Amino acid sequence: MSAKMTNFSSAPSAAGYLYQARLALALCLKYVNVDSSVEVGIERLDDVSFESSGTALELLQAKHHIDRVASLSDKSVDLWKTIRIWSEAAASDPTLPARTRLALVTTGSAPEGGAASMLRPSGSSAMGHARDPKSAASLLVAVAEAGGNQELKAAYAAFLALSPTMRISLLSTVEVLDDQPLLNDLGEVIETELRLIAPRGKASLAREQLEGWWWPKVCLALMQDPVPPISVLEIEAKLDDIRDGLKRDALVADQEHVDPPADEIADYEGRPFVRQLKIVGIGGNRIEYAKRDYYRAFTQRSKWVRKHLVFDGEIAKYEVTLIEEWQPRFQQMRDKVAGDQGTGLSLRQAGQALYAWVEADARFPFRSVAHRFLTVGSYHMLANDFRVGWHPDYETACAEEDA
Repeated sequence: MSAKMTNFSSAPSAAGYLYQARLALALCLKYVNVDSSVEVGIERLDDVSFESSGTALELLQAKHHIDRVASLSDKSVDLWKTIRIWSEAAASDPTLPARTRLALVTTGSAPEGGAASMLRPSGSSAMGHARDPKSAASLLVAVAEAGGNQELKAAYAAFLALSPTMRISLLSTVEVLDDQPLLNDLGEVIETELRLIAPRGKASLAREQLEGWWWPKVCLALMQDPVPPISVLEIEAKLDDIRDGLKRDALVADQEHVDPPADEIADYEGRPFVRQLKIVGIGGNRIEYAKRDYYRAFTQRSKWVRKHLVFDGEIAKYEVTLIEEWQPRFQQMRDKVAGDQGTGLSLRQAGQALYAWVEADARFPFRSVAHRFLTVGSYHMLANDFRVGWHPDYETACAEEDA
């Protein structure tokens, strides 16, 4: 893409919307197991809102800047667009400042001495200065009366339309939270909150599972009109499920319904485990199911190893179990066809019967996980290394096919 085309990139806007949804999750965790009546909304009453019994507790404006260069000066577009929204809301409902916390959450920085710096939460100013909504109002009135930015004309008018008392009242409930984490840094914020919930060392996995549930939930909400809130009770219930699944003796199988990429499917075509199936006459959709099970088992086991969720030698012991369950059945099949002086067709049919046992009946749990895909896919992984097979003489048959 040319440099000229990048000027039209929608990435910053997209990052801003994703930031709202991820920020909402990070912030609502403080209500978990504290106040089950709270509901969180995204693009509902504001960018992010927290409500209880239909009443807004907090309204948040979120301003995300990828390069962090934004300055929340007295003439800042971000600041004035936010002031306009809340000024118009306060004009419509004068009780708003008395009952609702208003917060501007931004990755930009408020310069010391500016109005925004005077609206930081108490004790958070880098210079140790106290909040001063009255002085902030004076600075903002001066900017609004001077004008000069046509883009912000409506914002200036909305603020000046408030009475002097209402301006101070409005700003008294506003908190400016500047220098906040970027979109990709919010994962660490969420994990910090989850360390009190997840077992030791598993906060990252808990965050992955929580966000995996959260994003579809947000998408579903945004597709409705009006946008419904999401109850903290639902988040609590999901966290209970995650916590139960992350107990030290439990493993989470999250690849059960994952479909392999097309390029992976194409690459599997010449693999030994596929050739072994074709040698005994397995074809059609059953081959595709085998590829899918192989992919799911391989990715699941790799993920457990990568995240240090399995013990040394645990997978090797599981494979020994699979092999030892296969061995007597395989030998029974060989004895039967040897006694019948089997033909090529009978050898293939015997192999099909053995593989049918794997497809339909072989279910050997890996610790607490007893999903079909894990057993069947692991058998395909063993077949790929010729440690098991389906044809009575599978190694010779595969070698003859290669020749």
